Amino acid sequence: MSCWFALLDAPAGDLSAGAGDRVLAGWVEADRRPHPLARRCDPALLDPTGAAARISLLWPDVQRLPLYDDPAVVWARRRARALPRPRCATTFTVDSRHWAGSLWAPGPGGRLDDDPFRLLGTPLLLPVEAGFLGSSTALVGPAQERYAGAPWPAGSVAPARTAVPTPSGERP
Repeated sequence: MSCWFALLDAPAGDLSAGAGDRVLAGWVEADRRPHPLARRCDPALLDPTGAAARISLLWPDVQRLPLYDDPAVVWARRRARALPRPRCATTFTVDSRHWAGSLWAPGPGGRLDDDPFRLLGTPLLLPVEAGFLGSSTALVGPAQERYAGAPWPAGSVAPARTAVPTPSGERP
């Protein structure tokens, strides 16, 4: 089972949430892309019984996506595991090699400014109405990972053989 999100100009999909002049659309499908602009995400993200939330959404241009093994992406996922557990968090994928954005909704006591993926771009800070967003599973992974083609945290990961430094060169 796959879950897909797209940032569109009009409602579409199984569930939609207003995002200013844009609409965040979501689909729960088998393994096919339901819309040309859709990006795969953690299946736990869509929930028609979910409560309202505020999210930090990074939606980079699909022509300029970093590799999933990019040190900044690895550092952001590592940093996410060190923060208070968010209500939900996911990375987006479009293929087996690239990080295609992220969604972060803080949990109790958390803030949108805590979004560890902010290092990778300027997020859209959006309200999401009830009946759209669920809760993620626990944020998992070893200190270093190799991307296996699925969105994090729901995806599969395997330990890397070499250490990757943080963007500033320090080791968290």
